[in-house]
Amino acid sequence: MDGWLSVLGGVGPLHLATVAKIVAAFVLGGVIGLERESKGKPVGFKTCVIIAVASCVLTVVSIQSAEYYAEISANIRSDPMRLAAQIISGVGFLGAGVILHRRDDAISGLTTAAIVWASAGVGIACGASFYLHALLATALFLLAIKLSPQIVLLQSRHQQLGKVKVRLILDGQEGLPSLMAGLNQQKNVIDAITIRDIKKDKIEVNLKLTVRRRTTLHELYGTLHGIEHVCSVALEH
Repeated sequence: MDGWLSVLGGVGPLHLATVAKIVAAFVLGGVIGLERESKGKPVGFKTCVIIAVASCVLTVVSIQSAEYYAEISANIRSDPMRLAAQIISGVGFLGAGVILHRRDDAISGLTTAAIVWASAGVGIACGASFYLHALLATALFLLAIKLSPQIVLLQSRHQQLGKVKVRLILDGQEGLPSLMAGLNQQKNVIDAITIRDIKKDKIEVNLKLTVRRRTTLHELYGTLHGIEHVCSVALEH
């Protein structure tokens, strides 16, 4: 019992420096969370603040406990960032929970998972007194999220589409030869094709294409819609 009292007594009151670290983690984690909140993502202000502040507190505890035990005994050696290292591993489980693999093989939630991991990193930086690093990292996180749509748009204008799913409705069987001829003329590679009859003698054609020529999605739409006997076009990229 005396041992526990001595440990508690040796820790002392919460210093202003520690308060500053926790407040900084709260503010920066909140800024990151508000960005996610504004887009209706599952990880918002509350989650990011909790992650950042908890990571900050654990980092402070890790550093201060290593310093404390080093003072009371020369035989005790502890890594001051040991808890911080475990935070990075533990937060990975939270990030994995927001990543979704949809039926169409698309993966969503990667940015949100990265934000969870980043919030922990900001909290660790604040807990270790690296305020400039935490502030700069937060600013760069938000800048990357803000610029991402513009970069994707710029890439789509200058790069070929690659893999595209196509759904076409033809007004009869006579449209199949003209469709294949049009696709071959555009030098597109058909990875998979499904053909089935639907109502009123129409035919549904589902394709998985590799678009080899440099073109935009709306140009591909116009090309396919211009093929004879094509009534309807649906594209997914």
